[in-house]
This record gives sequence, C-alpha cells and structure tokens, in this order.
Amino acid sequence: MSAELLTLIPALILFCFAAAFTPGPNNILLTYSGANFGVKRSLNHVIGIRVGMTAIHIIMLFGLGSLFLALPVLHATLQVVASLYIVYLAVKIARTSTLKKQDSLLVEPMSIKQAALFQIVNPKSLTMIISVCSALTLPGDLYWHSAIMGLIIFNIVGICCALFWVTTGKYVSKYLQSPQSLKRFNLIMAVLLLGCLPLIFIV
Repeated sequence: MSAELLTLIPALILFCFAAAFTPGPNNILLTYSGANFGVKRSLNHVIGIRVGMTAIHIIMLFGLGSLFLALPVLHATLQVVASLYIVYLAVKIARTSTLKKQDSLLVEPMSIKQAALFQIVNPKSLTMIISVCSALTLPGDLYWHSAIMGLIIFNIVGICCALFWVTTGKYVSKYLQSPQSLKRFNLIMAVLLLGCLPLIFIV
C-alpha cells in the first residue's frame, strides 16, 4: 500500500466516525427502533442504511454526484421530498404510545428496503457521501484505490455507530415500561427528527 493511501486512512476514519456518530435522521430513527423493537428486530434497519448508502456512494464515485450538484431543480425537489417524509415519520413516531397494533402506527421496524430508500432523501447521508467522494479520494492512478478504501471504512465505521445507537435505544427501553414514559420518549424522538429539517436546506 502506498504512503499516500496510508496517510489517508486516519483522515477517513476520523471523518466517518464524526459523520456517522453525530445525531441525524438515521441515528434518531435507530435509537427509536432500538427502544421500541429491540436490537435484533432493528438489524434490518441497520443493514438497509448500509445498502442504501453504499449504492449512493458507488453512484457518486462514478461521477453522477456532479450531475446532482449541477441540477438545482433536482436538488430542490429532493429537499421538498425529504422535508415531507421526515415530517411524516415524526408524526408517526409522536403518535406511537405502545407497541400494541391497535394503538400504534409503527408496529414494525424499518425493513431493509425502507431504510435503503430513505437514504435517497436523507440530507446527512448525501452530504457525508459527497464529502467522502470528493474531499477524501486521491487523484490520478490512486483514485479507485482510495475510493474503494473509503467505501470499506465508511461501512465499517457506519455499522459500528449504527449498532451503538440501536443498543442505546434498547438500554433506554428499560426505563420506558409504562405507556406514558414511552410516549414521552417517542415525542422527544419526533422533535429531534424535526430538528433535522434545517439540515435539508443547508446542504
């Protein structure tokens, strides 16, 4: 492995950790899922995030990221779609008081497909991937070497951070045994999710 690639590894790890660990739509939803459904039932959610982000990452590496940045109409459309979907999810979470089907709108954790598709409208995911593809790849002959290395590190760090947030949610669930406490927790998660909306219009 070349010296340039070795030098890039610490920067990739630090960036991926900071980007994947800090609160955002994915981490808030993972914490909610861990608290309401447990770690095992939330694994498809974790896998779906990686599937979606990896697909977008590969597309960006092949140059379609520049097309996205060059089309303001596409960007604006995604902003609107993302805003509406995040509001929709927040409302569903806020209205969830128990895990009984008759009382809850969210009786199942996100599937792999749902979590993967959510990455298309997740502003934080798109920002992270664009940054990795543009700022943390090397030019010339080392481009694909650095790009593949970035893809691998991004997924390893991302999985670890996702499991942390799911496990945190599971731990918190011990204190959410009553419908009232669960309702309060879900309201907090909904508010935090809505707090991500400004990110959409900053990106």
